[in-house]
Amino acid sequence: MTSFAVDAPLAEAHLDPCLALLRALVETESQSRDEAGNLRVADLLAAALANAGGRVERIPAPGLGAHLIARFDGAAAAEPSSGSRADPVLVLGHMDTVHPAGTLDRRPFDVSGGKVQGPGVYDMKAGLAVATTALGALAEQGRRPRSGITFMITCDEEIGSPTSRRPIEAEARASKAALVLEPSVPGGAAKTRRKGVADYVLEVTGRAAHAGIEPEKGASAVREAARQVACVYELAADEAGTTVNVGTISGGTAGNVVAAQARCSIDVRFWKTSEGRRVDAGLRSLAPIDDRCALRFQGGINRGALERTPESAQLFGKAQRVAGQIDFRLDEGKTGGASDGNFTSAAGCPTLDGLGPDGDGAHTLQEHVLLADVPRRIRFLAALFQAL
Repeated sequence: MTSFAVDAPLAEAHLDPCLALLRALVETESQSRDEAGNLRVADLLAAALANAGGRVERIPAPGLGAHLIARFDGAAAAEPSSGSRADPVLVLGHMDTVHPAGTLDRRPFDVSGGKVQGPGVYDMKAGLAVATTALGALAEQGRRPRSGITFMITCDEEIGSPTSRRPIEAEARASKAALVLEPSVPGGAAKTRRKGVADYVLEVTGRAAHAGIEPEKGASAVREAARQVACVYELAADEAGTTVNVGTISGGTAGNVVAAQARCSIDVRFWKTSEGRRVDAGLRSLAPIDDRCALRFQGGINRGALERTPESAQLFGKAQRVAGQIDFRLDEGKTGGASDGNFTSAAGCPTLDGLGPDGDGAHTLQEHVLLADVPRRIRFLAALFQAL
C-alpha cells in the first residue's frame, strides 16, 4: 500500500480546525451579488490558504466580490519519459451561496446528531474547508502535492459564473486535470457526468386590435406563443435524456385587446453537448405559424455537458484507486445540475466533480454534511493531491 502523509489519526486531529474554518465561512453569509459578504469570505479563505502554503492572488469582481487563486508548488516535475503532463491540477470551488443575508438567523451553524448544518455548508463551503485543511495537513508534514495545485475559488457560480468563466477556462487549459469540490452525490459518489444547460427567452411580436370590434385586424402574440410552446417541447428527446421546459409565459395588456407581445422562458438540459447544439439549432429554425407575427430568440448554451470521456474516466479510476488504498469507497454518479466543472470539461481538461463531503439538502434550510465524512474527505483529498 502506498504511504500517504495524512493517515486516519492525523485526519481526525484536523477535524476541529476544519470545523472552525467551516463555521467561520458559514457564519459569514455570502449570497451571490452580496459584494461585502463575499469579500469577507475571500479574506477568510485567503488567510487560510496562505497559512497552508499557497501564494494567493485576487481577481476583482466589482459588484460581486473577488475570485481567489492560490498556487501550491508540486513535489517534483513529471518525468519526461512518463509522457505525463507536468501541468498543475486545478482544484475548483465557489464561495457564494443562494441564501440571502439573515438566513443564518433561521438556520444557525450547528454540529449535532452526526450532521454539520448551516446555510451554504453543503453547497459548498464544506468542500472549501476540507480541501484547505488537506493542503495544510500536507504542509505540516513537510509534504507537497505531487503536481502543482491551482486552487481557484470564485464568487459568482450560483448566478452562472458571468465574471469567472473566462479565468476558469484559462486555468483549465493550463491544467492536466480538474477536481471540483462541489458536494458529492448523496451517498458519497463523485460526479463523472453533469448535464449541460441552455437558457432562452422567446419574444413574440404580433399586432394589436380590439378583441370585440375588429379582432380580425389583430395577430395574437399570445396565441402564437402558445403554438410555439408545443413546437419547443417537441425538441426534447427522452431516450437521450434531453429535457426542454417552458418555465414562464406572459403577454398581452388586457382581456379585450388582441395581444401584441408575448414572451416565454425556456430551459434545456442535456447529457451530451451535441444534443444541446441540436436543440439550439431547432429553436432557431422555428418559424411563425401566423406569418403576421415575428419570433425572436435570446440566449443559448450557458454550460456544455460534463461528459464522461476516456480521459475523465481514467482520472476517476486513479481517484478510486487512491480511495481504496485508504479504505474509502468511491463510487461514481451523475446529476442533472450544472457546475463550473462543465466549463473545465468543455475546455478539454479531464474533470472529476462532486468531491466535497457527503450530505444533502442543497439550496434549502435543511442542507447539511455528514460529520463522519469530513475527516475521511480530508484524508482522501490529501492522498489524491499526493497521487496526481
